[in-house]
Formats: sequence, C-alpha cells, structure tokens
Amino acid sequence: WSTKDVGAVAAAGSATSVNNIFTVAGSGADVWGTADEFRFVYHQLTGDSTIVTQVSSIDNVNAWVKAGVMMRETLNANSKHAFMMVSPSNGLAYQRRLATGGVTTHTSGGAGFSPYYVGLKRAGNTFTAYKSVDGVSWTLVGSQSITMASTIYVGVAVSSHVDGVLADAT
Repeated sequence: WSTKDVGAVAAAGSATSVNNIFTVAGSGADVWGTADEFRFVYHQLTGDSTIVTQVSSIDNVNAWVKAGVMMRETLNANSKHAFMMVSPSNGLAYQRRLATGGVTTHTSGGAGFSPYYVGLKRAGNTFTAYKSVDGVSWTLVGSQSITMASTIYVGVAVSSHVDGVLADAT
C-alpha cells in the first residue's frame, strides 16, 4: 500500500496499518465539486476489481467527514473517480466524477454511520457501489459508467471537510 495527500490540503495526512487495519488521518476541504482534497491509501490495479472495507470509526470534526473506498483514474485532484463513503452525520453516499475536472455526482446511500461496510466493483467501465451493515448481506447503492484507463488507483480515502484539521478513520 502507498499513501499520499491528493489536492492542496492544508494539513498533511498520514496512514498506519497493523494486521491490515488502517488508521487514516485526512485533512482537505472535501471530495466534491471539480477537484478534491483528501488522504488516500492505495494500490494500482489493472482491469476489473472489487474493494471492500469496514469503516469502523470516524472522527466527527464535521458532519461531512468522508471515509470509504475509492477507485480513481489518477492521483490528480480533478481526476475521474468513484467513491462509496460513510460520514458521521450525513449517512452513506456513492459519489463520482465522470469527467476529468467535471462536477461530482451524488447518490444517497441512506442513513447510517460507522461501523459500516462499503464496497466498489469495477467491471469494464461500470463502477457499482454497495453498502452492508454486516459484511455479508449487501445492498446496491448505485452504478455508473465511467470511462477510465485500464490501470487505476484503488484504496481508502478520508477527507475531514475542514481543511487544515485532520480527521481519523479506522
């Protein structure tokens, strides 16, 4: 796994891992609009893939702190992406940017907060988002065609929604 801040965050983030349990500290204004600011823990993957995680805890520094799984074409702030996230006060959501520098699209995943499982699946150019309370029974949140390169960045993203203030998510 690699980790870095994406976008012009005002406070450097970090990530640690013990037995594949990651604690990620992320700053950043948001993952939204036409460009993002957040901390990313990622691998590069080629072709179809699935990523699942349980967001077991999130610091509530803002109602829109976001933590979850992301698939992203590049590490640029304005990259195309798919993001299935949970927030401490605004529930779950499937957010995505369909074009480089384009606006972000939002589909509500309903009420819920950590601990919650979130997942993304890529099949060709179709990105599908799921949620689960137990990691066994999954509910579809949304699906979207997003044309991305065959090799993308896949991992866990955290944004505090308060640039300069870190929020931890496990």
